[in-house]
Amino acid sequence: MESLNTGFGSNTNNEGTRLLNKDGSFNTEKAGLSFFQRFSLFHYLINTSWLTFFSIMLLGYILVNIVFALVYMFLGTEGISGTYENGGWNEFLDAFFFSSQTLTTVGYGAMSPETKSIALVSSFESFLGLSGFALATGLLYGRFSKPKAKLMFSENALIAPYKEGYGLMIRVANQRDSQLINLKAKLAFSMVHKEKREFYFLPLEMDMINLLASSWTIVHPIDDNSPLKNMSPNDMQNIDMEVLLFLEGYDETYAQSIHSRTSFKGSEILFNKKFKRILGKSKNGKARVELDQLSSVEEVV
Repeated sequence: MESLNTGFGSNTNNEGTRLLNKDGSFNTEKAGLSFFQRFSLFHYLINTSWLTFFSIMLLGYILVNIVFALVYMFLGTEGISGTYENGGWNEFLDAFFFSSQTLTTVGYGAMSPETKSIALVSSFESFLGLSGFALATGLLYGRFSKPKAKLMFSENALIAPYKEGYGLMIRVANQRDSQLINLKAKLAFSMVHKEKREFYFLPLEMDMINLLASSWTIVHPIDDNSPLKNMSPNDMQNIDMEVLLFLEGYDETYAQSIHSRTSFKGSEILFNKKFKRILGKSKNGKARVELDQLSSVEEVV
């Protein structure tokens, strides 16, 4: 078998319970630096969920307007024309709405600065608003333009009948309607031997398909040269086995390459099971893929 340098290292004292998380992220915790030395706001806003992203944008918008509303109240809202309520909650609302119009440069005309101090602060706020919306636009573009694979993996890998013997099988499908072409797969086998972790490539039945039109069952034939030959579930546990799957393809929507990965521990590999059929034909004559059944298995008869 050809050895493989994945970058994880061979010292088992330097690893967690698994090398890769199921979502493909590294199972690594970084320490020794402060939170702000490690944290990147841009990276976080690009990669966080859409709900979190818009919640942060909305919260930032409200907080900025609250701060400027308090500044305007401190300077005196009598310096803003069109404010009819002085004192208390109504004065704050007038200042808040004036701030929101200034920040967004809407300018309805109902309220405008009348004193130099208010005009100075509002001019700075309008500049801050233009800069903030430019940054928000850039972040939105970055999120939309970032190529992100939405590949679905079966929850378990299987040891199932394959030709005259057995094979290690993992099923993959594209969650989106985008067209993925030239999809390549690499399968790595990891085990602990003499207190050191070793990595090897596992040869595949097919390591590339031109079109991921439906689903793809990636198969490693278990022959006499396979490290999985005659291996039992207990053996997999004893050697702390982990199978790493790496996928790379081309997404025509983004016109860029996409990458995805996942892993399977020995306890996530099922024996004498096979994947249920998920391909068929719809009433309108199209090929049909039951994606919700991607991980469904049945007993080998």
